[in-house]
Order: sequence, then structure tokens, then C-alpha cells
Amino acid sequence: MRWFSLATVTLIAWGALAFGGEYPWAYAPLFVFAATIGMLGLATPDRSRTEYRALVVALGLLLAAIGAQLVPLPASVVEVLSPARAVEDYPALVRATVPGAPRPAATGSEPLSIAPARTLLGGACLAALSLFFLGCRRGLGVVRATAVVRGVTALGLLVALVAIAQEASGSPLAYGFWWPRKVESLPAAPFINENHLAGWLAMAFALAAGHLAGDLAGSGFAARAGWRPRIRWLTSRAGSTAVLVGLSLFVMAVAVLFTRSVSGALALLVVCWAFSRRLSGPGRRLARTVLAALPLAALAWVGLAVVGTEMAAASWSDLGGRVPIWRDTARIVGDFPLTGTGWNTTGIAMLAYQTIRPQVHVVEAHNDYLQVAAEGGLLVGLPVLALLLVFVRQIRARFRQTEDDLRIHWLRVGAVAGLIALLTQSLVDFSLQMPGNAALFALLAAIAVHRPPPPPERTVGAVPCG
Repeated sequence: MRWFSLATVTLIAWGALAFGGEYPWAYAPLFVFAATIGMLGLATPDRSRTEYRALVVALGLLLAAIGAQLVPLPASVVEVLSPARAVEDYPALVRATVPGAPRPAATGSEPLSIAPARTLLGGACLAALSLFFLGCRRGLGVVRATAVVRGVTALGLLVALVAIAQEASGSPLAYGFWWPRKVESLPAAPFINENHLAGWLAMAFALAAGHLAGDLAGSGFAARAGWRPRIRWLTSRAGSTAVLVGLSLFVMAVAVLFTRSVSGALALLVVCWAFSRRLSGPGRRLARTVLAALPLAALAWVGLAVVGTEMAAASWSDLGGRVPIWRDTARIVGDFPLTGTGWNTTGIAMLAYQTIRPQVHVVEAHNDYLQVAAEGGLLVGLPVLALLLVFVRQIRARFRQTEDDLRIHWLRVGAVAGLIALLTQSLVDFSLQMPGNAALFALLAAIAVHRPPPPPERTVGAVPCG
């Protein structure tokens, strides 16, 4: 299993540095590689197979529900299940928008999805990430999560430096040579969109914060009496590693502020809040001071004037144009309440429902929860809800058990904090729909629920929260 950590970090790096996996040449190998890692991970022995059965069943139900949207049904059945399906000729709308789009053959039956090809693509991507999540969950039961998190922390530092350099250059070319499809503003390399970049950095920040908290707690740093022993510890190898991780956290916080993403800054604050909720014991005050100091130091470095100007320029009345998009998406939800328009078809549905900015085609709802309701209806929405409930229950079970040592405990806290941060950002953005973000999200989910390796590979100890 020595390959596991390297392969996983390489996958996350490709997803981040290849423009977030936005283009087909980037996301196709990403999902193939993710599925491969997942299948290899599933081949490892599993000492807790029955414990995760409910999670596997919930994922299977979700994929089955998306598959049901692709099953050809008689027109009379489709009319009963989804009356709005036949109101618009969506293939004709696509041909009018995309010259050369093929005309579907008349077969006398049709699927529930208004764009079966897009639903098939979205379902295949979700299946690949599900395999990656399940394989990582099992692989982390053999290989400690620490190695993977260290790789992601180093990658987070690299991504943050690239983002800062891109912002400083003022160039419309990402990496200095790539002209992005989005031309409304300067790119926020390597993710092009500043909100997507901020969401990825918030997740990496959470994992790195868990790494730092675990190192400090595992070494007894907070329990050392006086500052002199603590400073002496900082000069050791473990202390030097902690200093480097702390520096990485600072640079990532600076990069988030440089993106000028309000939702990204909110996600960063959510990470700090989630950590503060788990803190107790003698090191509680010190840890909270560090958590508060990092964003404040980043804010001071970037400059209050820069952040204040961006906040003042933001359109708060309609949340940057999102409210009208939400209204249009809500109309889709109302017309397709049972079966939805089909997974990954919001952009097609908007050809008939979009009422704002006719010069720009809106392809996302800018709210992942509303988009799931529009694309899946109750058919997909109920399995999504069941999966969420099972996942939360599994996380609670992991925290109740005492198998974690201090470092694994705090890595788990970091993973959960990163998940909460991105789910919060998903209220106003769609960072989770970027393949690079989705891959890191799946890794965080695996870290959150995995069972750590048994002794003697780990150090057994009580789990304080300090």
C-alpha cells in the first residue's frame, strides 16, 4: 500500500492544477484515475465491512436513482411522472444553441432526463468519485492518513502561491499562457474562478489545521509549562514541521483573501468555528488564539483597504445576481417535482427557464441544494438525503469510539471542518461541481469516516480536545 498515498496526492494535485478539472481533457483522466485508485483500495482487506454497509447501500440507491432517469419509458408514462418534460422540445433548444448538435432518433419512448447524454456523464463522474471515496476509506485503514494530509498541505501551499502570483501579475492568461473560457474578470489560477479556488483552499486549510493541531496535541506542546520549553520544542524536527504547516496555513488564508471571494472567506471562518467547537482542555486558549490569529494576520497582510473595497463593491441586494437565478431554478423545481430534469442538466433546462442576462447562458443554479432539487426531484433528492443522514451517523460513530490517537482525531476534525465549509459555500456557489474540488471533497469524506490502522502501527492514547 505504499503507492496509495502518492497516488492519492497525485490525483488531488491533477484536479487542482489542471484548472480544477474544468475541461474534458482534464476531468476525463481525473475520473478514470479516481476510479482506478478506488478499485485498488477496495481490493485491500476490510476489517469493518458490515459497519459501512449502510453507506454503500445509500450510495448505490443514489446511483440507481440517477440511472432510472436514463431508462427509456413510454411517452404516456413520462407524461404522468413528469408532465413538464414534453412542454419544451429540449433537443431543438440545444440544436439552436449549439450548431451541429445531433438530432435524436425517434423511438416512441424517451427517458425522464431532458438531456440523457449529460445525465450519463454526470452519473459516471459520481460513480467514479464514489469508488474513490470507498477505496480511500478502506485504504486509510491500512495506510495512516497523516502521509496523505501532509501531501495535501504541501499542495495547498503550492496552489496558494500560484494564486497569489496570478493575482499579482494582473494577466488575463492563467499560468501566463492559457486563455480561459471565462473572460468577465481576471482568472484566479489555477481554478480560473475565484470562488472555486477559495472553496478548494478552504478544504485544504481545514486539513492542514487538523495536521497542525494533531502535531501540537500529540507532542504535548500545550501542556508544556512556560514558553521556554515550548520554544525549545519548536527547534526540534517535529517543531519545525509544525512551523512549516503554520506557515502554509497563513499563505492559504492570504490566498483566499486575495481571491476576493466572499463565500470563500465565509468558508474559512466556518473552518475556524468548527475547530473551536472541538477545543477543550489546557491548550484551548492557545489553540483559539492561533485560529483567530491566522485569518487576522492574513487580513493584515492583504490589507484592509483591498478587502473593504471588494466588500463595498459587492452587490448585496441580489447576492451578486444569484437571487434571480434561484428564482428561475425554483420554477424548474416546481415543474419537475417528482423526477427532476435529469442529473447534470440545469444548463439545458435554463435554455427554457432563464429570464435574466440573455447575453450569458446560465448553466448552474449557484446553490447546489437547489440544483439537486431541480435535477433530481424526489427521485434523486430522497437518496441524497438518506446518504447525508447515514454519513453524519457514521461520523458521529467514529468520534464516539476511542480507536483514534491524538493525530488521527484532529485529522478527522479537520476533514469534517472542511466538509462543513464547502457545504456552507454551496449555499451560494457551486464549487463542489468542479471535478478538482469534488475529488478533494471525497478524500475529506473518506478521512472523516475511516477506521485507522490497528496497533502497533499507531500510538494508542486518550483523545483530549486541546
